[in-house]
Amino acid sequence: MKRIHRLVLLSLIAVLFMVVVSPAHATEDSTETEVTESTVAPSQISEGEGPAVEVPPVVIEVPEQPWTARFIYPAIVVMTILLIIGLIIGYNHKIRNRYQVVS
Repeated sequence: MKRIHRLVLLSLIAVLFMVVVSPAHATEDSTETEVTESTVAPSQISEGEGPAVEVPPVVIEVPEQPWTARFIYPAIVVMTILLIIGLIIGYNHKIRNRYQVVS
């Protein structure tokens, strides 16, 4: 097996490994559980000026993107682009210049 074939095979195995492992990390749940307490204002028993208990407004937090979407997926894209560029350079230096047209 020639050197370029080994390099291509190794690169394909690395890309396949990254593609298989990445979804496993993306679906990984955190072990932290949030405990929320709800406060219910009592119903008004007698007429008065306002409620007996003030209920604060509920603040809804926007969840942060998982680290896989921010780091691993762009890294896979960059590695794929570098792999393609490396294969093109290897082709141009080794294969393309190997044969010459005789006129």
